[in-house]
Amino acid sequence: MTTPPKNAALAGFTPADTALIYVDYVTGLDNLMTTIPGKQYRNNIAAFAKFSGLFGLPTGVLGEENDYYGTFLPEIKALIDAGARTFQSRSTPTGYTAELAEWLRQTGRTNVLIGGISIDNCTLHTSLDLLRNGYGVFVVVDVSSTNSKLAEDAAIMRLIQAGAVPVSWLNALTELGTDFAGPHGRGMMQIIQTHWPASTVGTVADTTPDGHGMQLPA
Repeated sequence: MTTPPKNAALAGFTPADTALIYVDYVTGLDNLMTTIPGKQYRNNIAAFAKFSGLFGLPTGVLGEENDYYGTFLPEIKALIDAGARTFQSRSTPTGYTAELAEWLRQTGRTNVLIGGISIDNCTLHTSLDLLRNGYGVFVVVDVSSTNSKLAEDAAIMRLIQAGAVPVSWLNALTELGTDFAGPHGRGMMQIIQTHWPASTVGTVADTTPDGHGMQLPA
């Protein structure tokens, strides 16, 4: 019998052991995020927001709507409307409150896939507290921007030093789905076809030879 890897980056995560947390995706903050160009950033968030429905994962949304923070981004509001658990009232940078801790305990999940605004503040502090409380933490870095490349780099380094694993939304999507011929394959490919080209260069025209982009397995 093979011994499971102790390293979180090797152990990875699955739909059976993972919960999703979306941190402070509100209109009053997203325009302050500049380390990822705005169109790419919103594209990446839209892709990440589709994980909840595709994989049926327990989903928590942190943040609040008011005159300062604005409203939730439409993609995140759609998750709330679909039944995502909200944790809106807090006075701390970390979202790991007693309420969130109890919700996670009840899900029975051991890993958390997390992304949000900003990577050097609320996403960082929430991730660190999740690690302190025994969770495997995978931070989706291309949906977790800030307004300083130096601060972003420092946050990612601290997360790695603490034991979190940085991933991209594409990496996370394919790790959860595992097989394009499997039950999640069509949904995975639809997300990739829609969002992957724009994740690094913005909206682009399809330049594949047949004009149909990446194709599903036969």
